[in-house]
Amino acid sequence: MNSNRFSVTNMDNEIVDDVATSKKDQILERLNKRNKERQNYLDVKLEQRHKESSDSEGVDYFSQVFADKVREIEARITNISETSAKKSQGENSSIEFPRHFTEITMEIQELQRYLTNSTMFLTDFKIKACQSILNDLLQTCEEARVKLMPKKKFGFSGRKVTPKPSLNPKLAKTDKVDGVVKNENLTMVSGGKVSWTLCNRSNEYICLRDDEVHSKDITIAHLQNCFVELQGPAGSVQISHCSNCTFLCGPIARSLFADFCTNSKISVACQQLRLHSSEQCQIYLHVTCRAIIEDCNRIEVAPYNYDYSGIQEDFIHANIDKEVNNYTDIADFNWLSSEVPSPNWHLIKDTCVVDWNEKRQDFLSRNADNASL
Repeated sequence: MNSNRFSVTNMDNEIVDDVATSKKDQILERLNKRNKERQNYLDVKLEQRHKESSDSEGVDYFSQVFADKVREIEARITNISETSAKKSQGENSSIEFPRHFTEITMEIQELQRYLTNSTMFLTDFKIKACQSILNDLLQTCEEARVKLMPKKKFGFSGRKVTPKPSLNPKLAKTDKVDGVVKNENLTMVSGGKVSWTLCNRSNEYICLRDDEVHSKDITIAHLQNCFVELQGPAGSVQISHCSNCTFLCGPIARSLFADFCTNSKISVACQQLRLHSSEQCQIYLHVTCRAIIEDCNRIEVAPYNYDYSGIQEDFIHANIDKEVNNYTDIADFNWLSSEVPSPNWHLIKDTCVVDWNEKRQDFLSRNADNASL
């Protein structure tokens, strides 16, 4: 009897010990889990603190480098203007304007690339402010270039053409080449402060080649239902108030700026693209910096796809890196969210290769009476 009671007591003690051991293990497990979670939390906070510190240091460093470079470029432009003034006053001074302006433009482009590569840790406000500074800097450079290196008015023939008192740039003489009317001279027309290369045209095919484009600033405005080709390395291109048009541009050394364009197609390779106040446009793009849109909607983007004889040499002359194309990275100044994509533009999915030769022939057949070359 006592033996049975002793056995039961031992069993009870073993059960108590097992329960105590189990509870102890559970408590240790919970403590270990809690300690591990706490350590993970501390690691995450430490990593986040390091990242915020690193980003802050990166922003400060960028701001310092960017500001120093802007001041340096502004000083170079001022120095050129002052040297020119001394020269005009008879002082002994010499300066090679083309070389210096080319170097300044390249420095601005390098600064643009630096801004583009730094956008990953900059705020949208900072990006927009720096981009505005770059645009002002480029405009200042262009204004100084125009002032100190005034361009001669040019014609595509040696004959003098009597100007007509009209804003419409109709030609003094036309010839037919391969059944297509060719412009003898494209008159530069004043439109406010801009002398437009092409202005007030409709239902026309226009192609500028070689010296008509080479390193020149091409300005286009108020075109309707036109097909325009620029076969050469232009310095810059501006397009304004155009609708239902196609623009095929060779490599551009600096920038393409377009505004108030509707239902149009633009194929362009350039250092910088800015598109303002435009809608329902397709952009076939090769851009080495970050493209910018503002006040735009229904913009479609695809890779650059224009080709013509000599385009490879034009890429080299325009200093466009064919291996760098940021066509998928568009900054929309009306959409500041970094987490949600802008609804104002999108990539063209399942892009089919556009046959521009076929598009050109279709346009010429539909507008044969008004086509000009």
